[in-house]
Amino acid sequence: MIKLTEKSRRILRVIYRGVGVTAAALTLSSCPPPWFNFEAPEYGMAMYGPGPDIIREEILIRGFVKYNEAGIKNIAVYIKEINYQANTYSNSGEFYIYVPKRESYTIIFTDIDAEENGGCFKQRIITLTKEEAEALRENPLIIELEKETDEE
Repeated sequence: MIKLTEKSRRILRVIYRGVGVTAAALTLSSCPPPWFNFEAPEYGMAMYGPGPDIIREEILIRGFVKYNEAGIKNIAVYIKEINYQANTYSNSGEFYIYVPKRESYTIIFTDIDAEENGGCFKQRIITLTKEEAEALRENPLIIELEKETDEE
């Protein structure tokens, strides 16, 4: 065990006090004072995130991508003209995407890995109205893709 000199002990005490005071200050500064009223209208909910004026209504677009009654894996499903990430990859043919409400949706189905799913499928583009998209919650969209080598 190392023996410390009196001077070394004093220096360590100052360092430990500084660390303790800093830790206490950080802990206490993250807590609101007991008199703070979160329900007061002048504070609102904006201090913990966006307020109610930012709420966005969304629609669930869900469906099934298939070929000859079998689901196709790894088909990219992309909603055109949506600002945020609005694509998904079908897993065993099933997909679902939450999108903001709009008057119409253009949906693009693209094969991203032909080797994995047994063939290269043609890209398919469909357009849905808002009413058709809202109906997909009860009745999922069924998309039948064609292989590149299939004759039309």
